[in-house]
Amino acid sequence: MGRPVKAETIVLWLCVALVAIAGLAPIAAIAVESFWQNGHFSLTYYRELISAARFWPLLANSIRLALATTAVCGLIGVPAGILFAKSDLPLRSGFMWLLTVPFVLPPYFVALGWAHVVARIGTIASDWLFRFGGCVLVLSSVFLPITMLLTFASILNVDRRLEEAARLASGWPGVLRRVTLPLSAPGIVFSLVLVFLLAMGELSVPSFLRYPTLPVLSFTQFAASYNFGAATAAAVPLAFIAFFGIFVESAFLRDRDYAFRSTGQTLFISLRHWKTPLATLMAALCFALVILPLSALFADAFSPAAMHEAMQRAGVSVVRSVMYSAVAATILMALGFLLGHFMRGGRQRVLSALTLALFAIPGTVLSIGLVRLWNTPCTWFIYATPALLILGYTAQYCAVTTRLSLAGLMLIPTSLDEAGRLSGAMWARRLFRISIPLSTRTLLCA
Repeated sequence: MGRPVKAETIVLWLCVALVAIAGLAPIAAIAVESFWQNGHFSLTYYRELISAARFWPLLANSIRLALATTAVCGLIGVPAGILFAKSDLPLRSGFMWLLTVPFVLPPYFVALGWAHVVARIGTIASDWLFRFGGCVLVLSSVFLPITMLLTFASILNVDRRLEEAARLASGWPGVLRRVTLPLSAPGIVFSLVLVFLLAMGELSVPSFLRYPTLPVLSFTQFAASYNFGAATAAAVPLAFIAFFGIFVESAFLRDRDYAFRSTGQTLFISLRHWKTPLATLMAALCFALVILPLSALFADAFSPAAMHEAMQRAGVSVVRSVMYSAVAATILMALGFLLGHFMRGGRQRVLSALTLALFAIPGTVLSIGLVRLWNTPCTWFIYATPALLILGYTAQYCAVTTRLSLAGLMLIPTSLDEAGRLSGAMWARRLFRISIPLSTRTLLCA
């Protein structure tokens, strides 16, 4: 007789299966759909897509937009992360909080805020916004916190003893160049890859600012032309780029450890006479990227007439959005915690790549896949209910809760779980008595 399967193994593999059903199955559905026409295998959709005069310019526009956004986020976010993590800059916590605000808002809101700003300036600014430059501005302000926060966390993860040893032979510029930044490279590279993939698949901002990209083409074929084959054929390259980007990132970090752990108090750089100029620069950056567009948006949105009209037209939709988001957040919190527990056991690489790829895949691609997979008579109970939306949320954002949970679990000494195991406590008891109570703050953050 074989060994009995542990309850822990069953639960954790069920979580992996749920992620695969929610995310991988829709991607597989659109891949099959793109190669299937009139009941047999065909490359017709791809021939039509590649031969279309607009495909290559749209692909070039998408790559150009993603590269420009990544460059801006790297040039601003990495120095800002270093400054917030290693210096005694005044009000750095407030600056970090302000710069993070656009990331928690839908990108469309930020674009709408900039549209309100340029409407007060004139047609020249409006013409500039509704082009490539405006898309780069909006996406850079939205995705800047990714590079800033991951750089910040990576630098805090560097062992201060190495920096202290390097300080004996060099000043802070040399320490940063030879010790801190090389050890933080995995997190910084990961942030840049993530920004590139998210910008590559962004739909709402290019669509609103009328900049033609490949995600806009895919969505148009799906929603306006009802050409499912062409839509899936246009979506497959986006999915391929997302998976390829995660593969490159995983290959680069194959032998690099970038799990965030507590390393004690951080060594700070004294800015001295640079405090005021750098604080002024950060204040100007916060004003330009956050306060200016959002204040213009909220100034019009919170007028009594606008609020009354919004509640009349969208009151029920707001309640539904909050309710569905709360359900999805609860599921994601539990699922991410269990997957983080699974990854802590040393099975990180494949699962990490899977969740990150699903996070980086454009929402349009995942949406098309969900519709094609579940729009059948047998699965109507999912397609016609909020369950379809919750499945999409689960697939798209599982990486966030999983990574946060893993970071929190890595801070819990393994000796506590081992002591519980030696005392005879079952896995579920150890989970609810040790891991969950010690991860409460992490779970709430997730």
